[in-house]
Amino acid sequence: MKYDVVIGLEIHAELSTQSKIFCGCAQQFGAETNSLCCAGCSSFPGALPLLNKRAMEYAVIAGLCLNCKINSYSAFDRKNYFYPDLPKAYQVSQFFYPICSDGYLEVKGKKIRINRIHVEEDAGKLIHDEYLGVSLADYNRGGVPLIEIVTEPDITSAEEASEFAEMVAYNLRYAGVCDAKMEEGSLRCDVNISLKPQGSKELGVRAEIKNLNSFKSIERAIEYEIKRQSEILDRGEKVKQETRRFNDNNGRTIPMRSKEEAEDYRYFPDPDIPAILFTEEQLKEIAKKVPLLPQQRFDIYTNQYGLPPADAKLLLTKKDYSDFYNESVKIYNNYKDTASLFIVELFRLINDYGYDGEFKFTPAQFAKLVKMLDDGKITKAAQKAILGYMFNEGKDPEDIAKERGLIIENDIEAVQKAIAEVIAENPKAVEQYKSGIEKVFGFLMGQTARKVGKSASPSIIREYLIKALQD
Repeated sequence: MKYDVVIGLEIHAELSTQSKIFCGCAQQFGAETNSLCCAGCSSFPGALPLLNKRAMEYAVIAGLCLNCKINSYSAFDRKNYFYPDLPKAYQVSQFFYPICSDGYLEVKGKKIRINRIHVEEDAGKLIHDEYLGVSLADYNRGGVPLIEIVTEPDITSAEEASEFAEMVAYNLRYAGVCDAKMEEGSLRCDVNISLKPQGSKELGVRAEIKNLNSFKSIERAIEYEIKRQSEILDRGEKVKQETRRFNDNNGRTIPMRSKEEAEDYRYFPDPDIPAILFTEEQLKEIAKKVPLLPQQRFDIYTNQYGLPPADAKLLLTKKDYSDFYNESVKIYNNYKDTASLFIVELFRLINDYGYDGEFKFTPAQFAKLVKMLDDGKITKAAQKAILGYMFNEGKDPEDIAKERGLIIENDIEAVQKAIAEVIAENPKAVEQYKSGIEKVFGFLMGQTARKVGKSASPSIIREYLIKALQD
């Protein structure tokens, strides 16, 4: 039998605030176990929460990046469950009144709807030691501000799910609200997946796959689950509603527990945290902090600047790169050559020497280097060499060119003398060119450039060589 695949995602993104959501403890990946805890996030009796204002602003920015309606009224609830990752046996979350709703992202022209985004505290991390038969708890992560992005069941393939999650990660990174480092757990994804007979309106029984920590894992887990559920249905059996875990080593999902329903969690309003109210003026001010997002930049690069889509995607790899390129072309608007120098030469230097979040030269100096080639002041080879010095030393490109003797003087006499020698030395190539075989011009140009050296730019050599060959 053929089946339709129905997928919804729950993406958990830790907000990049300096402190936790309800206390002053720092949030820091890789800190010593249980070293970033206090009476508040450790749930000592009598400790009261104090809401992190920046976390709520970041949640609003995230919602705007995902085309959501921002709710001026939102409130926190207690989600009760008995599990050792939160010692107080409940999680502070937003169930009844989330901060964002009714959003969407487009993936290859298809609109995937976002039901809601709500704010909550992250849970601690459990480490299961199967060899010793014990589970250990690290509560450093407990209380870190988190948003949960819940989609509608609009996704129909593993590839589409992975691309949607990746687009969410890109947008959050660009907005500066989440670093989206899946390897560190700051972005995690749960997948709800079910199968139904092709064309049927009735949804099938879903399984939830928890805590997927890479885009590739999202794809592999879904592909395995489609196969697993298909085989169960083909045998005439029923799929169990349950929570499952994905094993990256063997590419399989395994059961964790039977799936709870919302009523099993027993939500009720948190009495210690007042409701959050945003005025229209406050929301307008927060909206000003949303930068141009990757898709918007991609459209500008390809439609306005004329860059190939592949080049545009490379510039968008990091927001830092895109911002630097944007500032450079504001100063000198040779869009294609600036992109080419960035992608070919600057990326090579980054791969060789690394990138620590900041270049030693400015966008203005980078733009100047592009213009120096266009103006015939330096050769292409000299431009590459100068960029290497800029990358390591941070000097102005013109100063480097003068110090290293890389400025082209455009000595016309030297050019004419070299051309005369090349024509005299290569009569057969000259005759071929004059008879219409234009491809030999490159050979004559190369011979002349070798004789001229740094005394003239390629454009000057070309101009005078053409004149000489026409005489």
